[in-house]
Amino acid sequence: MTGYNINFNTGVNDRVTKHPLYQKYNMTKFGEISISEVKTDLAGVLATQGSQAICAYLSWLIRTLQFLE
Repeated sequence: MTGYNINFNTGVNDRVTKHPLYQKYNMTKFGEISISEVKTDLAGVLATQGSQAICAYLSWLIRTLQFLE
């Protein structure tokens, strides 16, 4: 069974690295990311088996940004 840890991790060639929402944030400093924008992006993801990786990534971003509040 494959799952996603609470702390997001991925390999260089993982499919999620090609996802538009991953690409949107992956080269941005945490201090420059709007938590409300990430939450809006997560709310727009379809709740399907295929969206697990991007949901895990966006959830990790939200948790990390909450540490900075």
